[in-house]
Amino acid sequence: MDKVTTRNNIKQFVKNFSLLITESFLYPMEHPNVIAQASRVFSQLSVFFDEQEEINIDISEGQFAFDGIPLYEIKQFTEKTAQLLQAKQITSISFKKELPPKSLARLISLFIEKSPPLDAQAIQKALEKEGMFKIVIEKVRPIENKNVDMLPSFDKIYGSSVEANKLVYSVLHSGNKIIPMDVVEKIAQDITAMILKDDLSGLALTSLRNYDEYTFTHSANVAILSVALTRTFISDSLTLNSLAKAALLHDIGKINIPIEILNKPGKLTDEEWLIMKEHPVNGAKIIEQQSHVDQLSVIIALEHHMKYDLSGYPNISQITQLHPLASLVNICDVYDAITSKRPYKKPLSPDKTLAIMMRLIGCDFDPQFFKIFIQMLGIYPVGSLVRLNTKEYAITKKVHPQALLMPEIKIIMDSKGKLLEEPFTINLADKEQNAALRNIEEVVDPETIGIDLLNFF
Repeated sequence: MDKVTTRNNIKQFVKNFSLLITESFLYPMEHPNVIAQASRVFSQLSVFFDEQEEINIDISEGQFAFDGIPLYEIKQFTEKTAQLLQAKQITSISFKKELPPKSLARLISLFIEKSPPLDAQAIQKALEKEGMFKIVIEKVRPIENKNVDMLPSFDKIYGSSVEANKLVYSVLHSGNKIIPMDVVEKIAQDITAMILKDDLSGLALTSLRNYDEYTFTHSANVAILSVALTRTFISDSLTLNSLAKAALLHDIGKINIPIEILNKPGKLTDEEWLIMKEHPVNGAKIIEQQSHVDQLSVIIALEHHMKYDLSGYPNISQITQLHPLASLVNICDVYDAITSKRPYKKPLSPDKTLAIMMRLIGCDFDPQFFKIFIQMLGIYPVGSLVRLNTKEYAITKKVHPQALLMPEIKIIMDSKGKLLEEPFTINLADKEQNAALRNIEEVVDPETIGIDLLNFF
C-alpha cells in the first residue's frame, strides 16, 4: 500500500471512528447503528493489520493527525471528536494487531463515560485492569524545555500544506464559500519559519515530493519556492508570511473548472481554454469574499498568469505594471508546472526546464527576478538525482551561486548500480575534495532506478 493510499485509508478510518464515538453518545452501545458502525471501524483496522502491526492516530491542536501531519481534509467531519479527546488529555491512540472487537467496544464506552468523565490516564488504567493491552492511550506530557524549537520537520510542514490545500478545496466544493483561513495562516507561518531557518532544506521538499496529487502539491511548491526566492532580498517575516498565504491560494479559482479540463491530456479547445483563463479572476473574487484577507492574496490570484510584458491572462487594461511579487510567483508557478508529474505528461528535468524558461526572459519573466531564481535554485536544484561522468549517482545537497554547474552532492550509488552503505558528500567546486574530477552528466528520474530520495535526506 503506497503512502497516498495509506493516508486516504487512514482518513476514512478516522471519519468512521469519529462517527462511532458520536453515535455512541446518541444511542446505547447495543443499538443497531452503533453495532454497525463499530463493525465498519473494526473491518478497517483489520485491513491495516494485514500489512502492519500497529496503527497510531495522534490528536494535536484540536485535530486528528497521522504520521505527524494533521488530517486537515476531514477537519469538518472530525474536529469535535478530536477536541473531545484532547479535553481528556489524549494525545495518541495506538491500535495493535490481534485487537479483539470487545476491546474496541470497551474503549468507546470509556470515552463516553459521564459519571465521572475519564481522562487519558484513567482510560488506560481501566483497559489494563481488564486485560486489554491491544489499545494504548497516550497522555499529554508537559514541555520540559520551553525554549526548544517546536517547528515541525520540513517533511511534516510540506505534508501539512498539502492537507491544508485539500481542506480548502473540500470546503469550497461542499458549497461553503468561507476558506478556513486559520489553517492557511498556520501553514503559511510554518513555511515562512522553515525558509527563514533553512531555505535549502525547504527547497528540497519541492524536488523530493512523493505525492502524486498535482492540484494540492503545486500550491505548496509554489509557496515554498516563492518565499525562498523573496527571502534572498526581503527578510521581513510579515511580508514573507503574506506571500506564503497568497501563493498557497494563487490557484483557488480552479475550484470552478471541470476536472476533465484540468487533466485533459491533449490540447484544449478554444471553448475549454476560455474556461481555463477564467480562474485568475474567479480566484480573486473568492479571496475578496473572505474576512481579514491580505490584499496581496487577491493581487497574486489575479496576476499570476500575466506576463512580464503584460501579455498572458487576464487582459486588464487598467493594470500597467505587475505587482513585483506577482511576477515572482509567476516564475515559480511555471517552473513547478513544467517539472511536475501530471496525469498526461512526465516531468521535465530542472535543467531542461530552466533552459526553456531562459528563452522567455524579458517577455514572460522579469529578468532580474529570473537571475536571482537561477542563483538560488541552481542548474541542478537541491534534491535532484544526478548521474556523474563516473557512472555514480548522487543527490544535490547544496548549490553554489558562483558555480552553478558544480554543486555539493551526496553520492549514494556506485558505478555498478549498488547503493552505498555509507553515502558520502563532496563539493564538486572544491579541487581537493573532487580530485577524481567528477562532474554531472544528467539529471535522472528516481523512478527509473527504483529509489525514494526521501530516504537520503
